[in-house]
Amino acid sequence: MGLGVDILHDVVPLFIIVNPVAAVPLFLAMTEEVGREHRARTALYAMLTVGSILGATAVFGRGVFEFFGITVDALRIAGGCLLFLYAIDMVQNRQTRMRTTQPEVDEAVVKQEVGIIPLGIPMLAGPGAIATTMVLRISGDPGPMGLVSLLIAVAVVSASVWLFFVIAVHAQRWLTPTALGIVIRLEALLLAGIAVQMLITGIHGAFHLT
Repeated sequence: MGLGVDILHDVVPLFIIVNPVAAVPLFLAMTEEVGREHRARTALYAMLTVGSILGATAVFGRGVFEFFGITVDALRIAGGCLLFLYAIDMVQNRQTRMRTTQPEVDEAVVKQEVGIIPLGIPMLAGPGAIATTMVLRISGDPGPMGLVSLLIAVAVVSASVWLFFVIAVHAQRWLTPTALGIVIRLEALLLAGIAVQMLITGIHGAFHLT
């Protein structure tokens, strides 16, 4: 596959699990009392946090898992289970507890900057996004081009966080819960399919099934 196809292969699952669309309501609520300039800065911090966390995972994830002797198939099974749980929460349009908790949200509201915690991590770059990045790195091309492809995908997804947040500030009046719910449920269906395929591939590889 060409580099463009590899990047697209990495971008799709990463974008769905990071899910900046689902984070828009929380971003708007937590920055309600500040001006557009502050909101833009918060969006920038969120983007940089996601890029830093997932970028570091892409660079060092393979080495960490090789050190602990964790196989690609084991990670696929674990990642598939985790992503499927995310998909269930997304279908029901509820905030998954694996992302952030209500006390974290309440505490962050009174802080000066919320772009890093809890928006950047764990809302966007949470366990699911980290696990997905590791799976993509370990199961993909082990060479330098595989890493380059994944890092570009991380950069694209991180930039999409900033883009969605900035657009949300200007389009807040049209972002109804119904519209967001439709988009999130469509993403959930695709994410569930990716999760099940990861499970099938991992189980076949782990048990040497034909």
